[in-house]
Amino acid sequence: MIKLFQIPGSSSFAAHSALEEAGAEYELVLVDRKDRTDAAFRDVTPAGLVPALRAGDVKLYETGAILLWVADTFLEARLAPPVGMPERADLYRWIVWTAGTLHPALHGFFLPRHFTDDETAYDGVRRRSLHAFGRCGEYLERELAGREWCAGDAYSVADIYVYMLTGWSSYLPEGEEFGGDAVAAHFARVGDRPAVARVREAENLDERLRRRG
Repeated sequence: MIKLFQIPGSSSFAAHSALEEAGAEYELVLVDRKDRTDAAFRDVTPAGLVPALRAGDVKLYETGAILLWVADTFLEARLAPPVGMPERADLYRWIVWTAGTLHPALHGFFLPRHFTDDETAYDGVRRRSLHAFGRCGEYLERELAGREWCAGDAYSVADIYVYMLTGWSSYLPEGEEFGGDAVAAHFARVGDRPAVARVREAENLDERLRRRG
């Protein structure tokens, strides 16, 4: 049985959605946001970060890595282009860009304390983070213009990852935009998928991926 260690509404949303899309049998293990000392959890991810996944001898963390593992483990779900096809290389680019550029662009906005000990500098860190995230939105808008999905002509785990982070833009200050019509249309397409809707409901998230209540 696959165990997914998760915190609802966090980065584990993408891994949760991928497992649901794959039709996998899995167990959700809730991680306490403030106390992450559980031995079973730490055995999988020494840094104490979610998502983390265990499947037999497989111990895996990092969102992008888990998404690729799910796609490769459940081939019948077709959550990734076939190996050897040009679209597969495109998938790798999307996952690495999302994990290494898009996702970190938000860290300074949500967690400025991770970048400075000076509380008076928090606003500056947030502004720089918003600028970086906005540039990512411009790039994403250009990449998605005229296409339905990220990697090739079919839905993949890359779309799930991009969807989650696009949804997090709803937490930005009023007036801050992320991308344009192409990004918005992509977000709507992914959000309409039944598996993604089930995960939103299970994690008590609204259609913008904001926590209810």
